[in-house]
Amino acid sequence: MVDSLVKGVARFHRSYFRKNRSKFVELVREGQNPDTLFITCADSRIIPHALTQSDPGDLFVMRNVGNMVPPHRPGQECSSTGTGIEYAVSVLGVSAIVVCGHSHCGACAALYQTEHPDELTLTRKWLAQGSRVRDLVLAQRAYGTPSARARFGGHKEREQVMRATEMAMIVQHLANLMTYPAVARRVADGSLSLHGWYYVIERGVVEAYDPEQLAFAPVVRPGLSVRPRTTALLAAS
Repeated sequence: MVDSLVKGVARFHRSYFRKNRSKFVELVREGQNPDTLFITCADSRIIPHALTQSDPGDLFVMRNVGNMVPPHRPGQECSSTGTGIEYAVSVLGVSAIVVCGHSHCGACAALYQTEHPDELTLTRKWLAQGSRVRDLVLAQRAYGTPSARARFGGHKEREQVMRATEMAMIVQHLANLMTYPAVARRVADGSLSLHGWYYVIERGVVEAYDPEQLAFAPVVRPGLSVRPRTTALLAAS
Protein backbone atom coordinates (compact mmCIF):
# COMPACT_ATOMS: atom_id res chain seq x y z
CA MET A 1 0.00 0.00 0.00
CA VAL A 2 2.80 2.43 0.87
CA ASP A 3 4.37 1.72 -2.53
CA SER A 4 1.18 2.90 -4.24
CA LEU A 5 1.27 6.09 -2.17
CA VAL A 6 4.85 6.75 -3.24
CA LYS A 7 3.86 6.25 -6.87
CA GLY A 8 1.03 8.68 -6.32
CA VAL A 9 3.47 11.29 -4.99
CA ALA A 10 5.56 10.84 -8.12
CA ARG A 11 2.51 11.37 -10.35
CA PHE A 12 1.53 14.42 -8.30
CA HIS A 13 4.95 15.99 -8.74
CA ARG A 14 5.29 15.44 -12.48
CA SER A 15 1.68 16.31 -13.31
CA TYR A 16 -0.46 18.31 -10.88
CA PHE A 17 2.38 20.17 -9.19
CA ARG A 18 4.05 21.14 -12.43
CA LYS A 19 0.80 22.51 -13.83
CA ASN A 20 0.09 24.45 -10.63
CA ARG A 21 3.60 25.35 -9.48
CA SER A 22 2.89 29.08 -9.59
CA LYS A 23 -0.11 28.61 -7.28
CA PHE A 24 1.98 26.80 -4.67
CA VAL A 25 4.70 29.45 -4.88
CA GLU A 26 2.06 32.15 -4.38
CA LEU A 27 0.60 30.33 -1.36
CA VAL A 28 4.05 30.24 0.23
CA ARG A 29 4.84 33.85 -0.62
CA GLU A 30 1.47 35.32 0.36
CA GLY A 31 0.47 32.79 3.02
CA GLN A 32 -2.77 30.87 3.20
CA ASN A 33 -6.05 32.75 3.01
CA PRO A 34 -8.82 30.12 2.92
CA ASP A 35 -12.41 31.25 2.61
CA THR A 36 -13.96 28.21 4.30
CA LEU A 37 -13.38 26.06 7.35
CA PHE A 38 -14.51 22.58 6.32
CA ILE A 39 -15.18 20.23 9.26
CA THR A 40 -15.85 16.66 8.21
CA CYS A 41 -15.42 13.03 9.19
CA ALA A 42 -12.15 11.11 9.07
CA ASP A 43 -13.91 8.47 6.96
CA SER A 44 -11.67 7.50 4.03
CA ARG A 45 -14.57 7.83 1.59
CA ILE A 46 -14.86 11.58 2.16
CA ILE A 47 -12.51 13.67 -0.02
CA PRO A 48 -13.28 17.36 0.62
CA HIS A 49 -11.27 18.84 -2.24
CA ALA A 50 -12.65 16.35 -4.76
CA LEU A 51 -16.21 16.82 -3.47
CA THR A 52 -16.05 20.61 -3.75
CA GLN A 53 -13.56 20.77 -6.62
CA SER A 54 -11.52 23.22 -4.55
CA ASP A 55 -7.97 24.36 -5.23
CA PRO A 56 -5.04 24.39 -2.78
CA GLY A 57 -5.54 27.23 -0.33
CA ASP A 58 -9.34 27.33 -0.65
CA LEU A 59 -10.28 25.13 2.32
CA PHE A 60 -9.01 24.90 5.88
CA VAL A 61 -9.91 21.26 6.54
CA MET A 62 -10.41 19.65 9.93
CA ARG A 63 -11.32 15.99 10.25
CA ASN A 64 -12.26 13.79 13.17
CA VAL A 65 -14.33 10.70 13.88
CA GLY A 66 -17.96 11.67 13.32
CA ASN A 67 -17.35 15.28 12.18
CA MET A 68 -17.99 16.37 15.77
CA VAL A 69 -17.67 19.84 17.25
CA PRO A 70 -17.24 19.68 21.03
CA PRO A 71 -19.04 22.60 22.70
CA HIS A 72 -16.82 25.38 24.01
CA ARG A 73 -16.49 25.45 27.77
CA PRO A 74 -14.36 28.01 29.66
CA GLY A 75 -11.39 26.31 31.28
CA GLN A 76 -11.80 23.11 29.26
CA GLU A 77 -8.84 20.98 28.27
CA CYS A 78 -7.23 21.74 24.93
CA SER A 79 -9.25 20.33 22.04
CA SER A 80 -7.75 19.86 18.59
CA THR A 81 -11.10 20.66 16.98
CA GLY A 82 -11.70 23.70 19.18
CA THR A 83 -8.19 24.99 18.50
CA GLY A 84 -8.75 24.67 14.77
CA ILE A 85 -12.05 26.54 14.98
CA GLU A 86 -10.52 29.42 16.92
CA TYR A 87 -7.54 29.62 14.55
CA ALA A 88 -9.66 29.53 11.40
CA VAL A 89 -12.14 32.13 12.66
CA SER A 90 -9.90 34.53 14.59
CA VAL A 91 -6.58 34.27 12.72
CA LEU A 92 -7.32 33.12 9.19
CA GLY A 93 -10.60 35.02 9.08
CA VAL A 94 -12.65 32.46 7.16
CA SER A 95 -16.06 33.71 6.06
CA ALA A 96 -17.86 30.34 6.18
CA ILE A 97 -17.85 27.13 8.20
CA VAL A 98 -19.21 23.90 6.76
CA VAL A 99 -19.97 20.90 8.95
CA CYS A 100 -20.16 17.99 6.51
CA GLY A 101 -21.58 14.67 7.68
CA HIS A 102 -22.25 11.69 5.48
CA SER A 103 -24.28 8.55 4.90
CA HIS A 104 -23.20 5.21 6.40
CA CYS A 105 -21.24 6.93 9.17
CA GLY A 106 -19.47 4.43 11.41
CA ALA A 107 -19.39 6.86 14.33
CA CYS A 108 -23.16 7.26 14.26
CA ALA A 109 -23.65 3.51 13.99
CA ALA A 110 -21.35 3.00 16.97
CA LEU A 111 -23.68 5.11 19.12
CA TYR A 112 -26.16 2.22 19.01
CA GLN A 113 -23.69 -0.53 19.85
CA THR A 114 -23.91 -1.82 23.40
CA GLU A 115 -20.38 -3.24 23.50
CA HIS A 116 -17.02 -1.85 22.40
CA PRO A 117 -13.52 -3.39 22.57
CA ASP A 118 -11.78 -2.61 25.86
CA GLU A 119 -8.93 -0.76 24.14
CA LEU A 120 -11.30 1.85 22.68
CA THR A 121 -11.32 3.99 25.82
CA LEU A 122 -10.68 7.27 24.01
CA THR A 123 -13.16 6.35 21.28
CA ARG A 124 -15.96 5.70 23.79
CA LYS A 125 -15.33 9.06 25.47
CA TRP A 126 -15.31 10.86 22.11
CA LEU A 127 -18.50 9.18 20.89
CA ALA A 128 -20.29 10.09 24.12
CA GLN A 129 -20.66 13.57 22.63
CA GLY A 130 -23.29 12.10 20.32
CA SER A 131 -25.35 10.42 23.03
CA ARG A 132 -27.86 13.29 23.25
CA VAL A 133 -28.59 13.04 19.53
CA ARG A 134 -28.96 9.27 19.76
CA ASP A 135 -31.38 9.52 22.66
CA LEU A 136 -33.49 12.10 20.84
CA VAL A 137 -33.66 9.91 17.76
CA LEU A 138 -34.72 6.90 19.81
CA ALA A 139 -37.30 8.90 21.75
CA GLN A 140 -38.85 10.36 18.62
CA ARG A 141 -39.00 6.97 16.94
CA ALA A 142 -40.46 5.26 20.05
CA TYR A 143 -37.30 3.31 20.80
CA GLY A 144 -36.55 4.81 24.17
CA THR A 145 -35.13 1.91 26.18
CA PRO A 146 -31.45 0.90 26.15
CA SER A 147 -32.37 -2.71 25.30
CA ALA A 148 -33.99 -1.51 22.08
CA ARG A 149 -30.99 0.42 20.77
CA ALA A 150 -29.73 -2.49 18.67
CA ARG A 151 -33.20 -3.34 17.33
CA PHE A 152 -34.85 -1.18 14.70
CA GLY A 153 -37.67 -3.38 13.46
CA GLY A 154 -35.86 -4.55 10.34
CA HIS A 155 -33.32 -3.25 7.83
CA LYS A 156 -35.49 -0.41 6.49
CA GLU A 157 -36.18 0.93 9.96
CA ARG A 158 -32.50 0.69 10.87
CA GLU A 159 -31.54 2.68 7.78
CA GLN A 160 -34.07 5.37 8.65
CA VAL A 161 -32.70 5.64 12.17
CA MET A 162 -29.13 5.88 10.87
CA ARG A 163 -29.97 8.61 8.36
CA ALA A 164 -31.89 10.57 11.01
CA THR A 165 -28.95 10.27 13.39
CA GLU A 166 -26.40 11.34 10.78
CA MET A 167 -28.42 14.43 9.87
CA ALA A 168 -29.24 15.35 13.44
CA MET A 169 -25.56 15.14 14.37
CA ILE A 170 -24.84 17.84 11.80
CA VAL A 171 -27.51 20.11 13.26
CA GLN A 172 -26.26 19.53 16.80
CA HIS A 173 -22.70 20.42 15.90
CA LEU A 174 -23.80 23.55 14.07
CA ALA A 175 -25.39 24.56 17.38
CA ASN A 176 -22.17 23.66 19.21
CA LEU A 177 -20.24 26.02 16.93
CA MET A 178 -22.25 28.90 18.33
CA THR A 179 -20.85 28.21 21.82
CA TYR A 180 -17.47 29.51 20.62
CA PRO A 181 -17.29 33.25 21.41
CA ALA A 182 -15.42 34.15 18.22
CA VAL A 183 -17.93 32.24 16.09
CA ALA A 184 -20.96 33.75 17.82
CA ARG A 185 -19.55 37.27 17.51
CA ARG A 186 -18.80 36.99 13.80
CA VAL A 187 -22.12 35.31 13.00
CA ALA A 188 -23.86 38.15 14.83
CA ASP A 189 -22.04 40.85 12.83
CA GLY A 190 -22.69 39.04 9.55
CA SER A 191 -19.07 38.29 8.66
CA LEU A 192 -19.38 34.51 9.14
CA SER A 193 -21.96 32.00 7.94
CA LEU A 194 -22.53 28.42 9.12
CA HIS A 195 -23.59 25.57 6.84
CA GLY A 196 -24.60 21.96 7.48
CA TRP A 197 -24.00 19.50 4.65
CA TYR A 198 -24.96 15.85 4.33
CA TYR A 199 -23.01 13.87 1.73
CA VAL A 200 -24.78 10.79 0.35
CA ILE A 201 -21.77 8.71 -0.66
CA GLU A 202 -23.51 6.22 -2.94
CA ARG A 203 -25.29 8.96 -4.91
CA GLY A 204 -22.63 11.66 -4.98
CA VAL A 205 -25.24 14.13 -3.71
CA VAL A 206 -24.76 16.83 -1.09
CA GLU A 207 -27.80 18.05 0.86
CA ALA A 208 -27.72 21.33 2.78
CA TYR A 209 -29.58 22.07 6.00
CA ASP A 210 -32.15 24.86 5.91
CA PRO A 211 -32.77 26.07 9.49
CA GLU A 212 -35.99 27.81 8.49
CA GLN A 213 -37.49 24.70 6.89
CA LEU A 214 -35.84 22.32 9.40
CA ALA A 215 -34.92 20.18 6.43
CA PHE A 216 -32.10 19.04 4.18
CA ALA A 217 -32.33 19.53 0.41
CA PRO A 218 -29.83 18.87 -2.41
CA VAL A 219 -27.54 21.82 -3.07
CA VAL A 220 -27.34 20.96 -6.78
CA ARG A 221 -29.85 18.91 -8.78
CA PRO A 222 -29.89 20.32 -12.33
CA GLY A 223 -33.24 19.84 -14.05
CA LEU A 224 -34.86 18.17 -11.07
CA SER A 225 -37.30 19.52 -8.53
CA VAL A 226 -36.03 19.76 -4.97
CA ARG A 227 -38.04 18.01 -2.27
CA PRO A 228 -36.58 18.67 1.19
CA ARG A 229 -36.09 15.80 3.61
CA THR A 230 -37.27 16.77 7.05
CA THR A 231 -37.21 15.15 10.46
CA ALA A 232 -38.84 16.20 13.70
CA LEU A 233 -35.54 15.79 15.51
CA LEU A 234 -34.14 18.84 13.75
CA ALA A 235 -36.59 21.06 15.56
CA ALA A 236 -35.66 19.51 18.89
CA SER A 237 -31.97 20.06 18.30
